[in-house]
Amino acid sequence: MHSEGMTGQGSGHGPDTVIAGRYRLLSQLGRGGMGVVWEALDTSLDRKVAVKGLLHPGAVTPGAQAQWVNRARREAQAIARIGHQNVVAVHDVIEDGNQVWIVMELLNSRSLADLLREQQPLSVPHAARIGLQVLRGLTAVHEAGVLHRDVKPHNILFRPDGRALLMDFGIATFEGAAQVTRTHEIIGTPQYLAPELLSRTPEHPHPATAASDLWALGVTLYEMVEGRRPFDGTTSYEVLIAVRESPAPPMKYAGPLAALIDALLQKDPAQRPDAAEAERMLQAVTRDFAALDPPAAPKTAGAARREPPAGAARPEPSGGGRRGRDRWKVPAAVLCTALLAGAAWFAWGQQGGTGTQAGGSDKGAAPDAGRAEPRYSDTHDVLRIGVKKDQPGLSVKSGDTYKGFEVDLAKAIARELGFDDAQVQFVSVNSGNRADYLRTGRADLVLASYSISEERERDDEVTFAGPYYEALRGLLVRKNRPYNDLSDLQGDPRAEVCTARKSVYESWIKTQRLAGQQVLRSGFEDCVKALLDPATRVYAVATDDVIVAGLADKYREKTKALESLGGAEGYGVATNAGRTGLHTEVCAALSKIVDTSGGKTSTWAEIYDRHLKPIMKQPREDGPRPTHC
Repeated sequence: MHSEGMTGQGSGHGPDTVIAGRYRLLSQLGRGGMGVVWEALDTSLDRKVAVKGLLHPGAVTPGAQAQWVNRARREAQAIARIGHQNVVAVHDVIEDGNQVWIVMELLNSRSLADLLREQQPLSVPHAARIGLQVLRGLTAVHEAGVLHRDVKPHNILFRPDGRALLMDFGIATFEGAAQVTRTHEIIGTPQYLAPELLSRTPEHPHPATAASDLWALGVTLYEMVEGRRPFDGTTSYEVLIAVRESPAPPMKYAGPLAALIDALLQKDPAQRPDAAEAERMLQAVTRDFAALDPPAAPKTAGAARREPPAGAARPEPSGGGRRGRDRWKVPAAVLCTALLAGAAWFAWGQQGGTGTQAGGSDKGAAPDAGRAEPRYSDTHDVLRIGVKKDQPGLSVKSGDTYKGFEVDLAKAIARELGFDDAQVQFVSVNSGNRADYLRTGRADLVLASYSISEERERDDEVTFAGPYYEALRGLLVRKNRPYNDLSDLQGDPRAEVCTARKSVYESWIKTQRLAGQQVLRSGFEDCVKALLDPATRVYAVATDDVIVAGLADKYREKTKALESLGGAEGYGVATNAGRTGLHTEVCAALSKIVDTSGGKTSTWAEIYDRHLKPIMKQPREDGPRPTHC
């Protein structure tokens, strides 16, 4: 676990520095007040890892530096021994005189902060499941005698299977450890700091405790369900005053989580529930939501199905704990009443919107026997359509306006469904969140280069109508690199190939012997930003040829498109799997849009010529047949 020695140039560490003769630093992933995180190559095992230097050499006096190194070493070793599924895995701890390095698993994954930017706020069931996993990881950290001290959405990541895990222990400390910093210094993120940490004096130092971490978890839970932090301000000073003196603003969407959040945000740390009681309350919320799942729904909501069952969790304590624990118990009758009454936060916390329950049926009563089922437009005033905002030719957003092939095709479908243009509401989605938008009712349809596959229909719980377009695989590359085909990338181990998370290219890149060079981002826009940045090693973006053509046209001075690589993918209009009537209507609409009977030019061809012909450089007389209906 503990290694000695490194090569490099003094205290300066840059790309190609080798730590302990084994870990070659590649590029910086982030920098903070307590150190730098690097992407590195473990040359012994030929795998990429994250390497975090805990200290900034020379930032404090030599005496304080020595204390800091000693404490950081012991903390890193304690963290490495945790071994919990909700805590980032630590592979190695390395000491070099005036520096301590932690070698961790490298996670190409989204953080909770990313999720909140995309889906703010979260539904109560979703927030409760995430909170329960984070709490279990935090409990494991505390049981190892370590305090995290920086629990916040940026430090909570999700694995590909959806499991949440706690990371970034750069400012962690042992319970009761002597402070290396001066008494009046405040370390951490102000919006998540517990009030007792903001009142330090030489006589009353108020060290961090487990209760301080639980306060930060309470702030995080509040942010998840309310869509904003409870304590904020225009300056750090205003934030600190709010944390110390102001009550948390009343919650509108927290439902049965409100009691726990209120308890965790008690100003007096002695009045907060401990971790065991907080877990009991979170388990109660997740169990009761599971009990309310409608048994007749065609599919269970994906997030709920993928979570481990509550019974697999650490058993609830049978007694003991702090005095007065019973005051936090939520009577079952009260909780059930809240669950039945709180449709706004159960189905989806759409502020000022309607939304439908995930997996549930459309708005309106079932038709009488013998009567024709009403059209979708008869029971809905607005049609919400998810499109991407970063794909030239297909769909782009400029200000509040969306334009492109998929945007105009979506409008044509909406008209066939009985909606006029004023009733169409476009929302931005990406490859990672478009299924969630359908599940939560924030989108009724999604036209976002969503490739049709049975696996996606099963895992994303959607149904496709289409295809409305057939694309081939493509690669967008930097113009100043000597790449003319796929083999050039395969022959350059330094070249990184970026694609959108949850796109079909995640698995395709691996089949092309490029797994070690793959980089994942939340959307293709982020991949293109990396491609255009000469400081990165992203030299190619893998996506469909129509997307590559649009991007190559937009960034023609810096990029070029490689020849299409085969492997046709049909794009489909995605709907929630529970909305069978809507799917049927979309299929009928697509049939009319591609219709060329009587020798007429189809609506599809008109839209294609307007948006895609200029960049694809080839005409299309008609569109594909919508066979997936």
